[in-house]
Amino acid sequence: MSGSRKVPAVAQWPVQLIPSASVDEPLHDGGPWIIALNNVPKARISADVAAVLRAVDGERDPAQIARLLGLPWTAADVMGIVRQLAHTGIFDDGAHELRAQGSRRQVRTDRRVQFRAPLTVQFTLFNPAPLLLLFRPAVAAMARPIAVVPLALLFLGGILGALAAGSSIWRVMATPLALEVYLAVAGAMFASTLLHELGHGMALTYFGGAPRRIGIMLFYLSPAFFCDVTDGWRLNSRKQRVVIALAGPLVHLGLGSIALAVQTFLPASSIKDAALLYGVICWAVAILNLCPFIKLDGYVALMSAVDIPHLRQKSVKALADVVGSRLLGARSTFRGSGLLPWFGLASSVAGVGFMLVGFQRIVPIFLALGYAGHIAVVALLCLLAVMASRSIIQFFRVAAENGSPLWRRALTTLLGSLAIGTLLAVLPVNQVTIAGYTYTDGQLLIVTPSEAEDHSLEQGDNVALQSQGMIFHENLGRASIGDHPPSSSMAPVDAIVPIALADTTLPVLAYAGQVEESTSLPASGRAEVTSQRQTNLGEWLWQAVSRSPLWPGQPERGNSTGGHS
Repeated sequence: MSGSRKVPAVAQWPVQLIPSASVDEPLHDGGPWIIALNNVPKARISADVAAVLRAVDGERDPAQIARLLGLPWTAADVMGIVRQLAHTGIFDDGAHELRAQGSRRQVRTDRRVQFRAPLTVQFTLFNPAPLLLLFRPAVAAMARPIAVVPLALLFLGGILGALAAGSSIWRVMATPLALEVYLAVAGAMFASTLLHELGHGMALTYFGGAPRRIGIMLFYLSPAFFCDVTDGWRLNSRKQRVVIALAGPLVHLGLGSIALAVQTFLPASSIKDAALLYGVICWAVAILNLCPFIKLDGYVALMSAVDIPHLRQKSVKALADVVGSRLLGARSTFRGSGLLPWFGLASSVAGVGFMLVGFQRIVPIFLALGYAGHIAVVALLCLLAVMASRSIIQFFRVAAENGSPLWRRALTTLLGSLAIGTLLAVLPVNQVTIAGYTYTDGQLLIVTPSEAEDHSLEQGDNVALQSQGMIFHENLGRASIGDHPPSSSMAPVDAIVPIALADTTLPVLAYAGQVEESTSLPASGRAEVTSQRQTNLGEWLWQAVSRSPLWPGQPERGNSTGGHS
């Protein structure tokens, strides 16, 4: 739904549905009708309400619509339905003006690029419905009760394969692997993610619906596929809607089980490593998707099971109502289940956490692109600041409408500002720089790329020596930066990135290190260098901003190493 459209509190007659609104019929007898805006369900309605919405055309007044529908409809009934649904934003009270412009332009209702709150951008690729209809007989065969047996054996084979792999699972996650392993896994994950989304669509198609579109999206700043299964809300069965939501994770679970089972019969090789890593990632994706506090498949399954559309939105609203009542003295309007605000709290915390994880993953990549990357990061930060500001303003506005005294709102704002200022001034921060190490003939060198702009490692800084894994980093020992000045040198690739490339080195800046505690150190690995200089959060943020090449007066610099706190 477009965030720029202002939703009127009361629709002004004559009204009509806006071009991006639709009234969708049930998929089966007795099922619910839904109204959708930009293909996003806004409310479930009865057949009688649907008849009213189909009759509003921007010309008829309530009395004329009531006569068209017949007894026992009255003008008051029609006006009441429109008034109750005005908050959804489906009505356009500028009908005459729109008709006057109709000959000059055509309104698009199938926008390829759409935004979904809080931080998702979707790009539509194609309509998968015709393709999925071809697979419906195969899905029908898999849906038979007897199919449970081979599926259970498949999952059991994956478990046995993981157990047989033993410590090899940790090795592929915590140590560098060959480049071809990562390329194979990346390609397989791309294909399996697409199959995941098609799994949702195939389940919906089996139950009689039709997926509206499939595409690519940025989900909390991370790329992913999506499949629009809005038609699922037109099903009358909760069980069917839950199955549609869980079909995607089951695809990943099945593919991961196949890979883990097959790798058992493969000899030690890069192919075996790729199968093992792919299987583990598939299982992790399946489990992650079951998280109910983020708009993932687990959330949709829970929302379908409890039959509460827009569960997250309603729970966050309930949380804001409770907080506004307790903190700002506003009149409480929440009358639902006592668990709803708690679900809203968990959803809010999880949303912020996912945003931070996505931010941490994507920002170092953009910063490595120089000025263009820094501009993109600044734009992203501005977007997040605007979204946070809008949420805060909305919270205080609703509280004011519900009778919150001005003095309590002013006092809360003042105390909140003081709390933020105190955290910025008091919260200690030690800068952490991500580097690498080499260890040859008892000599330890802490290395950073030569083109890195941050060469601020100092004598005495603490160093955590770790394995250079793609997913995990095993602690191998502790060290400190020595007193010798840094020098130019060469280091193997796997000291900087978790890729094993034999006889390939990179130019680095090397600092002498002193091993303080270790087991058996590999020849190279990852190093986390923690500065001894402690600053506060506010100073650290200021330094991060003022050192950006976008800051006035800064000289042109190289790329960042991606250090963080």
